[in-house]
Amino acid sequence: MAQPTATVSLRQAFARVYIIDLAGQLVSSADSAVLNAFQQASDNRARVVILNLSQLAYKNSSGIKLLVKLLARSKAAGQRLFAAGLNEEYRNIFQVTQVDQAIPVYASEADALRAAHDLLDTPDAPLCVAPVQSAVTKRPTDSWAKPVERLNIPEVPAGALALNVQGRQLFGPLQGFGQLWQKTYRIGLRNSELTPKQVIAIWKQNVPKLKPPQKRFYPSAAGIKPNELVLIDAQTLGGPISTGVMVLYAGAESFTLMTPAGHPEAGWVTFSSYIEDGCTFAQVQVMARAGDPFYELAFRLAGSKVQDQIWTHVLTTLAALLGTNGEVQMHKTLLDPKLQWGRIWNIWYNAQLRTLLYRPIALLRWIGARLGPNNRRGAT
Repeated sequence: MAQPTATVSLRQAFARVYIIDLAGQLVSSADSAVLNAFQQASDNRARVVILNLSQLAYKNSSGIKLLVKLLARSKAAGQRLFAAGLNEEYRNIFQVTQVDQAIPVYASEADALRAAHDLLDTPDAPLCVAPVQSAVTKRPTDSWAKPVERLNIPEVPAGALALNVQGRQLFGPLQGFGQLWQKTYRIGLRNSELTPKQVIAIWKQNVPKLKPPQKRFYPSAAGIKPNELVLIDAQTLGGPISTGVMVLYAGAESFTLMTPAGHPEAGWVTFSSYIEDGCTFAQVQVMARAGDPFYELAFRLAGSKVQDQIWTHVLTTLAALLGTNGEVQMHKTLLDPKLQWGRIWNIWYNAQLRTLLYRPIALLRWIGARLGPNNRRGAT
């Protein structure tokens, strides 16, 4: 596994307010250092934790998932989590992932400190002066999708039903109803000499071929690129479902899909490849909640096992395509056991129920068109 590429430090601003300085690249290898700094602040009875991101050079979708983990921990501890120092590009990333709906973003550390001071009504105290930092060379963020108000299908791929995507808003893990889970599935590509970049390039090109038999994936003509859509038609235990996902992030060694309102899960699915102990791995990581109460019940009854089967199939099929095989390893972490009852009305968008209703309604419309006045006159 790659060595950490982020510098993480913790400092106290004033009573019960702490700042975590993040510099460099916020990727998965930085998880433990950031979580440890957050835990140290919590142990010191922090009420507000400010993430100073002004020296951040780059973050991929793993970095965004780390912020959701921090948010789950801060909620459980009754804390507030702020972010400060984001440039315009990273503000766009916060917006498209909808993280800014739960983590207030401030232009500078000073603004975040004032907000924390007002929130806690802390008596005047000398604020912690930020350390002098050198200029940072920002890596380009063109691997990320641009913020969208609602999804639009410019052209429907041949054969796709294309329901429950057009005009929908994106729903990330903060907008779902059920318990928040992180589920990781990975497979070691035995005796493979392929690099992670080569694995991901092949993966992107073969997304439809890796599907289970009961599912059909329809990427747009442009393929796996930021803001592009992948439409999905599937048969499930609950019946047919038509939905889709948007490409949130598409880098050289990973890509991430984000779900729209009505999808069974609200969240992100990241497909990645990396080298660990000399072996190349392919990995699927899901960070999501069930979209609504109907889906939450379905996942608890059988859906979670079905999901395991789906991602096991994808990874074993990918390994076979790459000329190798291996055993899929699974790891699941419950990040937030609470249900978000404020999101109970997500059921209005339920893609499963709407797909089930679509077929009889479409049939009735077809019959109505055939029996309409114009057709009756033509018959006489």
